[in-house]
Amino acid sequence: MHSDLATYMWDLFGHPLGLHREDFQDFRDMIWAWFNVAQVGSQIGGLAILIPLVIIWETWLERNRRYHNERPTNMSSIRFKVLNWIRDINPKMKVVKSSPASLRNALSSWGVPLVQARTRPIKILRWSRPPPGYFILNSDGACADHIAVGGGVVRDNRGTVVASFHSFYGSGTNNLAESRALLDGLSLCRDIGIDRIAVRVDSKLVASWFHCIGDIPWSLARWWSKIREVTQVLDVVVAHVYRELNTPADFMATMGIQTSSDQIFQTDFPSRLLGLARLDRLGIPYVRYR
Repeated sequence: MHSDLATYMWDLFGHPLGLHREDFQDFRDMIWAWFNVAQVGSQIGGLAILIPLVIIWETWLERNRRYHNERPTNMSSIRFKVLNWIRDINPKMKVVKSSPASLRNALSSWGVPLVQARTRPIKILRWSRPPPGYFILNSDGACADHIAVGGGVVRDNRGTVVASFHSFYGSGTNNLAESRALLDGLSLCRDIGIDRIAVRVDSKLVASWFHCIGDIPWSLARWWSKIREVTQVLDVVVAHVYRELNTPADFMATMGIQTSSDQIFQTDFPSRLLGLARLDRLGIPYVRYR
């Protein structure tokens, strides 16, 4: 922090950001100030994390050179090395927030071009009805603290809820929860006399496994054997959807976490579930940030 080389580097790169080495008694406090000079995700916020690390690294290398009696590097060369780090990393940074206008002149003093913040594209999603004559089953699994649960909702082709469930599986993984939730949903449909089912899941793995794409882990083979058995007597089509379109099933899985229990509803559905289903019927969109 106090050697000729260190003071030169900290002052050279710190002053344009309003950071003055003399204001800090403790090295850690100074580094903390660098790390918080601008928002994380902004160009200057990212560079203000990179620069002190590079200064420390190059100072350490120079210290070792001198310690081992090698020829010292002049300060201009070390400055050039730090600037090269900045210019190499800058184009690769993911900038999602704008840098403070008051600090942007620092970029020009380093010869670094301003990178505009990239706005996140959005996707508008709406619930779609199943094909005529089909019911739609949304199933979802969840895992919290290694406890697996599942949930699902069965609706007719007008979007009216006809059945729902949540299940508590105990110790398990997310893939186990997703697989067993699908099995429970299909079994429920069979038991209440629904045999034409359009299944929607937000797990790409589960959708792929249903279509015999990819290897099913041996630990899940038992449940997938039962899924194949149930679907022999059903007309089932399975497709993957974004998690936003699986919100009602996610709500039921959350109930499984909250209650640690199994329950099937065919009447007296939870009011929040009915509200979510109504929003879907009305075509209220979900917004997904890609």
